[in-house]
Amino acid sequence: MSDEFVPGLRHRSDAHELWALVVEFLADWEDRMNQAAGAADLSPVAAWALVQLDPDHAISQKELAARLHCNPSTVVDPTDRLEERGLVIRRPQPTDRRINILTITPKGRQVRQTLVRRLFEPPEAFRRLPAADQARFRDAMLAAVGRGKARAS
Repeated sequence: MSDEFVPGLRHRSDAHELWALVVEFLADWEDRMNQAAGAADLSPVAAWALVQLDPDHAISQKELAARLHCNPSTVVDPTDRLEERGLVIRRPQPTDRRINILTITPKGRQVRQTLVRRLFEPPEAFRRLPAADQARFRDAMLAAVGRGKARAS
């Protein structure tokens, strides 16, 4: 890691260095998110909320908040923006009107698909890695996030 990213950072272990490299590599994520959200005429928060919605199954605002790891009141504003743009429909749950259910509209599906494609397009640095290194890195990351053994390449 360069001293330019975090001046004076010294690695206490290989795991520490690995994490620092991951953080440095992900520094471009914010720019990628801002660009993708801006192209969709959404705030980054609203764009990520849309990405977290399941296009095939309606979910509650409370479930969306859980996916976003935030308080349910935090999703009200981005949900309002998505609804105003015609990307989601918010309806009270028939059995409990205190619960709002979110459904992606056909327009929302298209915008979400474009966001997902832009956000998850592998960076050039990953595409340059040999296939065997990509597979090893994928397997290591799957293990790190607790998903166990990776699928066959």
